[in-house]
Amino acid sequence: MAEVGSTIYLDHQSAAPVFPEALEILKQYAIEPFSPSSLHQRGIHSKKVLQSALECISAFLGCEETEIVFTGGSWEAIVLGIEGFWRRNASKGKHILTTPIEQKPILLLFDKLKNEGATVSYIPVDKEGFVDPKAIEELSTSQTILCCVQWVNPEIGSIQNIQEVANLCFNKGIAFFCDGSYAAGWVPIDLKRLPISLLVVNPNQFNGPKGVGILCVKKGFEIEPIIPGLNRDFGFWGGSENLPAVLATAKAAEITSQLFKEKIEKVSYLQKLLWNDLLTHIPLIALNGPQLGFGRSIQNLNVSPEFIGGESQVLSCDLKGIMISSGPSCIQKNLRVSHVFKAVGLGYQRAVSSVRISLGITTTKEEIEKFAKIYREVVAKLREMSIGWKKYISEQAKNEE
Repeated sequence: MAEVGSTIYLDHQSAAPVFPEALEILKQYAIEPFSPSSLHQRGIHSKKVLQSALECISAFLGCEETEIVFTGGSWEAIVLGIEGFWRRNASKGKHILTTPIEQKPILLLFDKLKNEGATVSYIPVDKEGFVDPKAIEELSTSQTILCCVQWVNPEIGSIQNIQEVANLCFNKGIAFFCDGSYAAGWVPIDLKRLPISLLVVNPNQFNGPKGVGILCVKKGFEIEPIIPGLNRDFGFWGGSENLPAVLATAKAAEITSQLFKEKIEKVSYLQKLLWNDLLTHIPLIALNGPQLGFGRSIQNLNVSPEFIGGESQVLSCDLKGIMISSGPSCIQKNLRVSHVFKAVGLGYQRAVSSVRISLGITTTKEEIEKFAKIYREVVAKLREMSIGWKKYISEQAKNEE
């Protein structure tokens, strides 16, 4: 087993390391009895720092401070946004549009709403996971009240043209819910120019803490509280604010804004460096999702070396101190082929051989070079034990005779 200090972490889309500055704030306020609802001096101080955090996060997202709702995590924000909107607006129409490559819990939530009378239509995606906006027009009806499209897919890295989708929904009078869990901190977001009705943000994806989620509710859109509150977040979410996590999120947003250009250039370079190395040195390896460039998340490489399993690659790398993933964190491990791969028409063998390598701002060139070397060795070793690989080599030898 590799020592902790020698590990290489390439699973940032499952959980990103928290910025040290944000972690310090988290620790500081976690051990102090601060509450923004209290009238004493510490309470007044808490209210002031909370307001400062709101200003920072609203600037980061380009929204009004009054449009931000804090929850206990991004999944809670998703439930509040989708189910809260449904409860308040179902009387206006029962039809919802979404895609088959949303996060699995979102699709399960829509299954629940079907039992409550909702009709759900699925917008088809192409082999790279891209939505055809024209299909939204074709599938929408006078009963369509909500369209749900994920901004960045964490499994195959597809980045949707959210501007086009949002404009289309706006022009048709359809509320637009966007799961931006894997977008914030990686693509520019300005809700003043984007007509997104409901946006979910996961602070951990831009090196903020876990245990806090953000739902942006644009003015003019109403949702029903899932956990009713009083003074907090305009009654949308009950309980006391997780002040340490909110303040740490604001600090992470501030640092991300300052380093945004540098981060994008660095991670994009490392992604290209790694893929070129793997493509050059590993035969029969395929990239799942879009090609590198404008339409693909610079964090994400989802690759399939033929004839070996994804889980065996993850475990072999883990023994050598390298952490990668064989699927999104929200997918149960007993699901052999994800719903995303099925939706884009990826074959079974290629799907089960896939691994996801996800980079972050803390990833270094030295780590990428070391990983590439070790990963090549892992693939070669696993293929030595693969019956399919041996058969392929034998057939190749016969063809060359």
